[in-house]
Amino acid sequence: MIERVVRFDKVVSTQDKAKELIGERHPIAVTALSQEKGRGRQGRNWYSPEGGMYVSLLLFPKARVTSIPLLASLTVIRTLEHYGFSTLSIHWPNDVLLKKRKVCGVVCERYQDAVVCGVGLNVNIDKFLPRLHSATSLKIETGKAFDIDEILEVFLVKFNDLYDELQSKGLKVKEVLNYISGLGEPVEVVTARGVVQGTVYDIDDDWALLLRDESGIIKKYYYGDVRRLQW
Repeated sequence: MIERVVRFDKVVSTQDKAKELIGERHPIAVTALSQEKGRGRQGRNWYSPEGGMYVSLLLFPKARVTSIPLLASLTVIRTLEHYGFSTLSIHWPNDVLLKKRKVCGVVCERYQDAVVCGVGLNVNIDKFLPRLHSATSLKIETGKAFDIDEILEVFLVKFNDLYDELQSKGLKVKEVLNYISGLGEPVEVVTARGVVQGTVYDIDDDWALLLRDESGIIKKYYYGDVRRLQW
């Protein structure tokens, strides 16, 4: 359970700051008002001006490590529902969508015997770079500003509940299927080994994507970028 929050005004990356605290051997949340070089999956830059909730969770899970991204995504969903938002979905493996536009990204890294889980939620950002035309924020959707510290507090309470459940008895992953976008749709998955095509069949308890190929064979993918196809 995360009980300590370390706060910064500006950092290069909350992920890096969290790794620096691994010697304390306790779960810690590291947050900053902005990041100079925030990271997304596969080393991509995460746009991190003031107005977002940027937090990295230093965790020492004993089980179900691959489910941590699921945990973070579901926590964001529950947090936003707490504030009355709906039309929420998860674009596997790491994006949370609000009205089909990206409002949050999750990145998880293994570091020694820990997992560092980074969450970037667009809260009060009212303008994005042109390349981020599909992004949105809570302020853009509602026209009002939110208390980021309060949102972080709600997020951590809900994360702790889910994390304890995951470590003690396993998370009921099927709840998440209510939020997964693309089930039953044709997609291509871009992996380190190449591009595969198929239909999204399911998400298993380890947060792996189950893809049915043209021959009907179901294959499992833990990592990759999913792109919808217009077949």
